[in-house]
Amino acid sequence: MSILAGVGLALATAAALGWIVSTPPAPPLETAPPPAALPADPLAGIAGDTLDRLLLERLDRPAVFKRVFGGHPRDLCAAIDRLGIPMAEWKPDPFVAGFWYCASDLVTIGRTAEDGRRSSLFVNLRGQGEATLNTVRIKLNGDNPASAPAARAALLRVLDAVGERYGWPWPGEVRTAIEENRPAEVVQYGMVSRVVPEDPELTGDAADVVRLNVIVDFPVVDLVAPAELFAPFAWEEEAPSARRRNRPVGGDTLRAPASGDIIFSTPD
Repeated sequence: MSILAGVGLALATAAALGWIVSTPPAPPLETAPPPAALPADPLAGIAGDTLDRLLLERLDRPAVFKRVFGGHPRDLCAAIDRLGIPMAEWKPDPFVAGFWYCASDLVTIGRTAEDGRRSSLFVNLRGQGEATLNTVRIKLNGDNPASAPAARAALLRVLDAVGERYGWPWPGEVRTAIEENRPAEVVQYGMVSRVVPEDPELTGDAADVVRLNVIVDFPVVDLVAPAELFAPFAWEEEAPSARRRNRPVGGDTLRAPASGDIIFSTPD
C-alpha cells in the first residue's frame, strides 16, 4: 500500500510541475487527390460518317510508296541487248494505239539436243507511252532438259539487269520460285512480280520440260512530279563565279573521283 501511495504522490507532483507531456493527436488520414479533368474530345465536332471513316484501321486510300520505272525504256532495251538477248528498238505498238514496246527474238540458250529439242528465252517490254514502262515479261522454254539450267540462269541475268539498273533488290521469293519452278506472286511498293509456270498437262509437254513466265507489272502513278519541278528558281541560281564544289562531309559511303572530290556540282 505504501508503494502505491508513493507512486501516486510522485505522479501528482510531476503533473503539478508540468513534467508529463501529453500524447500528440494522430495526424489526419491522407485523402486521394481529386481526378484530373479529362481533355475535351477533339473529334466531338466531326460528323458521324466522317468520324467512322477516320477510325477505320485503314483508310480507303492509304498513302504508300510506289516503285515506278524511272528511266527511259529504250535504255533498258539496249541494256538487255548487251546481255546477249538481241532486242528490237523501242517503238510504237502497231496493234495497240498509244502503247510502245520492244521484244527479242526467240533466243536459243545452250546446245540443241540430238532430237532437235532446245531451250529458249523471250523478252518483251511494254509501256503506255514512249517514256513509260509498265510491264516486263520474260518467257523461258526449257524443251531441252540439259540446257534448261542455262536458260534459267539467262532469265535471272535479264531480271537482274532490270533491278540493278535502279538498285532494286528483288524479293527472295521471286528468285526462289524461278529456281524451283513454282508459282509465286509478290507485291512490293505497288510493283507486282509474278512467276507463272505452265502446266505440262495443258501444253502436252513431258514432265521434265520447264516452261516459265516471269511478269513484272509496275504501277501506274499519276502523282509523280516531273524533274523540272525541282530545278532552282531564277532567283536561286548562282552566278558562274559564285559556284563552288560541294565536298563530302564525314562518312565513307560517298565516293568521289581522285581529281577533286566532286560529289555535286552545278552543271555549266
